[in-house]
Amino acid sequence: MKEKFGIKVQHSEEAYWIKNQCHQNPSMERRPISEMEVTEVIRMTLNWKAPGRDQIANFWLKQLTATHTHI
Repeated sequence: MKEKFGIKVQHSEEAYWIKNQCHQNPSMERRPISEMEVTEVIRMTLNWKAPGRDQIANFWLKQLTATHTHI
């Protein structure tokens, strides 16, 4: 059971529309993301924009390249 806006909700992973979307859009299948892709996307971000949930500014993500493998 997941929580959304402080309310516990349960979603059906077998919902017909999810299967329908996956069937209509096979390109939506999951694929691994390479370290090079992560590095390139981080490189294009602006340094001091508001950080996300992790509270880490983009500047530090750019500088700490050893973390790119784990992202």
